Amino acid sequence: MSKIRVGIIGCGRISDLHAQGYLANSDATIVAVCDADLSRASQKASEWAAEKAYGDYRQLLADPNVDAVDIVTPQRFHEEMAIAALAAGKHVSVQKPMTISLESADRMVAAAAKSSKVFRVFENYIFYPPLMLARRLIDEGLIGEPTSMRIKFISGSGGWAVPESAWAWRSSEHKQGFGMQTFDHGHHMWSVARYLMGELECVSSWIDSVDGVIDCPAIIMWKYKGAPKYGVCDYSHCTELTIPSDYYANDEWFEVTGSRGIIMVNRCTGKIVGGPAVRLFNAGSWTDYDIDSDWAAGFKGAAGNFIDAILGRAAPALSAEEGREILRIDLAIQASARQKKEIRLSEFVDTGA
Repeated sequence: MSKIRVGIIGCGRISDLHAQGYLANSDATIVAVCDADLSRASQKASEWAAEKAYGDYRQLLADPNVDAVDIVTPQRFHEEMAIAALAAGKHVSVQKPMTISLESADRMVAAAAKSSKVFRVFENYIFYPPLMLARRLIDEGLIGEPTSMRIKFISGSGGWAVPESAWAWRSSEHKQGFGMQTFDHGHHMWSVARYLMGELECVSSWIDSVDGVIDCPAIIMWKYKGAPKYGVCDYSHCTELTIPSDYYANDEWFEVTGSRGIIMVNRCTGKIVGGPAVRLFNAGSWTDYDIDSDWAAGFKGAAGNFIDAILGRAAPALSAEEGREILRIDLAIQASARQKKEIRLSEFVDTGA
């Protein structure tokens, strides 16, 4: 069986982890790299042993040697690039959030439906081993019926070096009403909330800022469909705290409570909380699970899902429709904070920032 030949569009900080996923996959190979900065694309092509480097994504899409593309660019470019990639006959993985409006998402969903190619929205958290284990423990009934979920997000200084250009585009999108934490990173949180406990019904949010740019502190609350089940996410930015992390200077931990037990996932991006990655409390005692908790593992799992979907071995996660649903949650949370009211997702109208 020949390998799936992947082209990566966008060589910002996070592209290194996307590339790791393909480099670790025996059914994939990176053959082309593209960035608006051709010198950076050439550097990454050398690092990832890719054959070609391009400065224009249209050149990469015209390359007949590329089977699939991983679009890792700012959100405002996703629709144009993804639809063009589908039209060029490429399988498409697009970085989360899939775009910046539901109208734009609808066009992407329609293009994906018309195409015979795989389309998915990239989401590494649902492939992060500790969260996958938490899902399995819930499905096995070890905490009974889940009733509540708590997520803690904390950011500060430290972690890997992030180029100024990366912060520049995030700052630009913040000015348009798309917070780098509650919107961009928030996509991960709402994906996990949905992955572990089901569909959301309504959201309420309070979003502030410590510096006029970073959208923290914030509190987001939600209710699940069909049962008295609730969730809350607490965002904090600590201006004087160094976060121990090999990646971004933030960390997250998760707690799911059920009718007969509790599951705790103690780390994700960073390493603030020591000890076992996952803990289960039921029947009066704790069970600890020491499994791979390197954040990069989720990227390898997500890349593997994309390749498996292309090869017909798995369903793509997230699908275009699922990606749109997470985007709807994301946009409703931003709207709730602006409008200072609870928003029912079934009634939400995307009016923009």
